[in-house]
Amino acid sequence: MQGARKAPGSKTPFRHHVTKLLSEEIELGVAISRDPANADLPELALRTTTIYSAWYMRTCYCCKHKFRDGDVVRLCPLCERAYHDDNQYRFYCWRQRFANAAVCGAKRYDPIAEAWEVGCPYRWSGRFPEYESATEQLQCRRIAHISTQFLRGIEKVWMPYGQEPLFEVEDGSPIIGYWCQWCRFQIRAGDRVVKCPCGKCNGHFHDDIYRHLTCWNDWNGSQGHDYCPVTGAGIAGTANRDGR
Repeated sequence: MQGARKAPGSKTPFRHHVTKLLSEEIELGVAISRDPANADLPELALRTTTIYSAWYMRTCYCCKHKFRDGDVVRLCPLCERAYHDDNQYRFYCWRQRFANAAVCGAKRYDPIAEAWEVGCPYRWSGRFPEYESATEQLQCRRIAHISTQFLRGIEKVWMPYGQEPLFEVEDGSPIIGYWCQWCRFQIRAGDRVVKCPCGKCNGHFHDDIYRHLTCWNDWNGSQGHDYCPVTGAGIAGTANRDGR
């Protein structure tokens, strides 16, 4: 009826609720289109990080490592915070976080209400769905499925720029946890790296084609650099060397 008045405050909460639901649906649609490899997976399913994942390059709450391409994670069903659950790197952040009936606790900023929401109350039951065993086995064997001959073929043609020594980081190495000079991801056990030849910084670059981290070669490009990107110290004989 024309001229009728609504109760004070009745319209604003409803509008806020609808706007929030629409915002969440839009965010979900964008996330699915951006990272189709992880779209429509069941709740608590193992997910493999891609460069399109919403959590890519964010810092894991537990281990403090940034999420890299290929990292296996689980997402909190309520707030979608990512936690590692990766046998390859032995990052069991999901179990670490939810041990002893702990809650997720992640906070999220609500741009509509212009306020931080209360920490996420999700509490894991300690069990995974029935599909878990087959999915986990598939994820754990993702590298083993690559042909041995294919890997050997790559190793024959792939080498660090300038033919610098390339080595695989062993468990317990003192350089684990240090930042790569180029990508700024932390170095992990199993990564293939090149030590910066400047002799001043004691830093390292990834050069690991298997993990899509070819940082030393990316830094040098086709011409090469004759200085360290951190200290600026000269690198004798590096510029204009073609080690490919």
